[in-house]
Amino acid sequence: MITPDLIERLKQVNVSKDKNKTAERVKNAFAAASRKQKKDIETLSGQKRTSIYRIFKTGSLSAKTLLPLAETLNITPFWFTGESDVMEPCTDALLTEFLNGRGYNFIPKAKRGRKAAGTAKPSSDKPKRAARKAGAEAASAGAKPSDEITVSITLSNSPKMRAAVEKLDAENAVPLLNALYLRAQAGGNAEQLWDVVKLCLLS
Repeated sequence: MITPDLIERLKQVNVSKDKNKTAERVKNAFAAASRKQKKDIETLSGQKRTSIYRIFKTGSLSAKTLLPLAETLNITPFWFTGESDVMEPCTDALLTEFLNGRGYNFIPKAKRGRKAAGTAKPSSDKPKRAARKAGAEAASAGAKPSDEITVSITLSNSPKMRAAVEKLDAENAVPLLNALYLRAQAGGNAEQLWDVVKLCLLS
């Protein structure tokens, strides 16, 4: 979603709402980034490493640097600015909300293209629509969804994968469920998997 043309349009002004949080969060997130991610952030933002390091001290962060940070590291821009304390995944919807809130009236190109061309939604949405339809039919028939819907899960035949599943206990399962929930907020396959987990827990 973030392109050099978009970055060029952004103003070089501070967008942080809490300089202390911004300084600490940018420092920690950038330190945890891989070498490739750091290079991608520098290239897309057009900022040198020294300019990024300066944010660690001043807490002053421009949208030109923020957006490449958010998208490359997959962290919501509102967490970097201190407007949110929830480190949720970065999505097109959050980036659009951030830009429109700063007066850029931004609409993602992908959304414009789908609307104009009238193309169908990705096939990955079909299973979710089918599950919703099945649940609605079950509800209209007066039956519980768990009585009507059968979920089939195929585990990998990898010995390492099976060994990891067998060793998984309740203490370690909770962080995994939290991570899956965060990924589900960004949509895609994780969202479908989260639906399956909820069905299993409620059945």
